[in-house]
Amino acid sequence: MRSILTAMLTQPTNYLPSLVGFIITALFAYYSISTPINERVLDWKVYDFYNSHYPQSEPNDSIIIIDIDDQSIETIGQWPWPRFQIAEALRLIIEGRPSSILMDILLAEKDGSSLINIQQLFASRFAIDLDLSSIPPGLKDYDDYFSQVIDGAPVIMPSLLSQHTVKQQGQCVNSNIKQVINKQIVTEKQASRLPNLNSEQYQGIICPLQQFYQHSAATGFINPSIDKDGLVRRMPIVKQYQKKLMPSLSLAGLTVMFGSDFSITNDLLGPVVDLHNNHIPVDQSGDALINFRGKGRHYQTIPILKLLSGAISPDYFTGKVVLVGATASALNDISNTYLDPVFPNIELHATIIDNVISGDVLTIPVWFEAAESIIILLVGAVLSLLMICKSVNVLNISAVCLLFLLSFLPAIFLYTTQVYLSPFIAIISLITVFIGIMTLKHYCAERQLASVQDAIANANLSIIDCMATVAELRDSETGGHITRTRLYVQALIKQLQTKPKYKHQINDDYIKFISAASPLHDIGKVGIPDHILLKPGKLSADELVIMRTHATLGADILRQTIKKLGPNPYLNIAIEIANYHHEKWDGSGYPIGLKGDTIPLSARVMAVADVFDALINKRIYKKAVGFDDTFNYIKQASGSHFDPDVVDAFIEIKADLLYIAQTIDD
Repeated sequence: MRSILTAMLTQPTNYLPSLVGFIITALFAYYSISTPINERVLDWKVYDFYNSHYPQSEPNDSIIIIDIDDQSIETIGQWPWPRFQIAEALRLIIEGRPSSILMDILLAEKDGSSLINIQQLFASRFAIDLDLSSIPPGLKDYDDYFSQVIDGAPVIMPSLLSQHTVKQQGQCVNSNIKQVINKQIVTEKQASRLPNLNSEQYQGIICPLQQFYQHSAATGFINPSIDKDGLVRRMPIVKQYQKKLMPSLSLAGLTVMFGSDFSITNDLLGPVVDLHNNHIPVDQSGDALINFRGKGRHYQTIPILKLLSGAISPDYFTGKVVLVGATASALNDISNTYLDPVFPNIELHATIIDNVISGDVLTIPVWFEAAESIIILLVGAVLSLLMICKSVNVLNISAVCLLFLLSFLPAIFLYTTQVYLSPFIAIISLITVFIGIMTLKHYCAERQLASVQDAIANANLSIIDCMATVAELRDSETGGHITRTRLYVQALIKQLQTKPKYKHQINDDYIKFISAASPLHDIGKVGIPDHILLKPGKLSADELVIMRTHATLGADILRQTIKKLGPNPYLNIAIEIANYHHEKWDGSGYPIGLKGDTIPLSARVMAVADVFDALINKRIYKKAVGFDDTFNYIKQASGSHFDPDVVDAFIEIKADLLYIAQTIDD
C-alpha cells in the first residue's frame, strides 16, 4: 500500500484515472445516502421493470368486488344515488355473512334525496306540506335506513386524511367508536421507536356521517400514495394523526376480518404492521409496496346492478372479503399505475388485501440507502484499484461481471424474498466510473504516446542534423548553405500552401517534414572523393559524372538508414530530395531524367532553393552572382529547369529570401 501511495505521488499521471474513479464513486455514494429512494423517479422505473416480470401468485378467490360500473349508473340514474340503493346492496351482502365489507364510497354528507329532507324543503320553500304518513318510518330517512342496515355488520366505512384544515372537523378519530384500533394512543416513548408516520403533516380528516361510523365496525382512510412521476406503486397502511394510529381502509378491513388489533414493530428490514400472525412491511411513511397481479382486473367482480336484481345469492358472500367501489368513468375513481393509467382504486384495495393474505407484500428495507452507498463504494473501489494493479483486460472482465451481478441479483432477491433492492444508482455508478476511468486512461495514454512520439521526432531531427553535419564537414565551404536552404525551402513551401492547387497536398506536417529533411539533400557527397569534391577548378567530364552520383548515393544512404530505423516520414522525404533535386522540369536533369510533375514536389522546391543559394554565394570554384542576376536567371529558367509554380512562389517572397541570404553567412 505504501508503495502504491509513493508511486501515486511520484507518477500522478499513471494513477489519475484511479483517483478520478474514487471521486466519482464518492459522489454517487453521497447521492445515494442523501436521497431517499422514494424521491428517485428513475429508480421507480427500474422497479416497474422488475415488478412487471415478477412471478405472480394467483389472485385470491375469497375477494369479491361489487362494482358501480357505467351500466349501473346508466340504468339507475345520476350519481349520487339515493342512499337506500347502496343500503339495499349492503343488506343483500350482509345476509351472506361475509368476513368483512369495505366501502370505498365516502358518504360524508346527508342524503338530500331522503323523503324527510324533501318534505322539509317543500315546506320551507313552497309552503307545501307533503303527507308521508303512508311511508314506513324506516324509509323516510335514507341515512337512518343505511345506519340500521350496517349496524352490527362487519362494514368498514372510509375516511379521507387531508393536508388542509377541514372546516367541519370529523370526529371519527376522537369519538369512542366500536373498533379498538382507533383507540391506540401513541406515547412519546413509543413514538420514538415508531416510523415517521406523520411525515405528511395531515391537518384534518373527512369522516363519513357520524351515524355511519358510529354504527360501522371500523373506519379507514382511503388516501393513495402518489410518487413524483404521478404513478401509484404504494398503498398507505397506517398513518399517525393527532397522536393516534389511523389504519387504512384495507388494514381496517383486515382487522375486522381477523377480529384482531394491529401493532407496529421493527424488524431487520424496517417497520412492520403485525396483525394476527400477518406481518405487513411498511416504509417510514407507513406505506406498503403493492404486489400487482398483472395488467387488467383479476378479482371476482359483480356489477351492483346484478346484485340488486337478485341474480346473486347472499350465500355467495359467506366468509368472503367484499369491497364496494366504483369503476364508472364518470366517477373517475381511478389511479395511474405503470400497468394501467386507469387502474380502479377499488382494485388497489383488493390487491393489498390479497398481498397480506397471501404473505407476499413487497418491501424496500429501511437501510437500503446505506447498503446501496456501501455497494457503490465497494464497486468503485474495486474498479479503481484494478486500474492500478491489473491489466485493462482484467478491468473489462471485472466490470462486466459486476454489471451482471448488479443487474440480476436484485431480481433473484426480489423473486425469492419479496425484498427489493434497486440496482439503478449502483449500475449507473459502475458505468460512469468505468467510462471515466477508461476515458482518462486513454487520454493519459495518448499524452504519453504523444510525448514518446515527440521524443522520437526529436531523435529523428537529431539524426538528420548529425547526418547533415557530416556532409557539411566534408564540404566546409558550404557551412551556411544547409541552414539557408532549409529556410528557403520552408518559406517556399508555405507560400505554395496558399495556392488552391496545393492546399490539399501541403499541410502542416508536410511543411515540418520537408523543412527537417532538406539539409540532407547533399548527404551523398560523403561518398565523393576529396580530390573531386574539394577541387578548386572546373571538373572534367569524368569527374562530373562521379560528382553527379552524389544524388543516388544520398538516396541509398537514407534507404539503408530506414531499413535500420524503420519507417520514418522525415527520411522518406529526404530520399526524394536527395535523389531528385537535380532533376529538371524539361527532363534534362539527373540522375534519372524525370520530367514535370513526375518529379516530387519536395525535390522541385529544393532545386530552386539549392541553385539560388549556390549562385549568390562564393565558392572555391566560382565567384558570387548578384541578387538581381540570380533572380533573373531563375525566372528565365522557369518551365525548363524549374517548376513554374515554384518559381512564381519564389518571386512572390523575394524580400523574405533576400533577408535570409543576407542574415546567414557561411
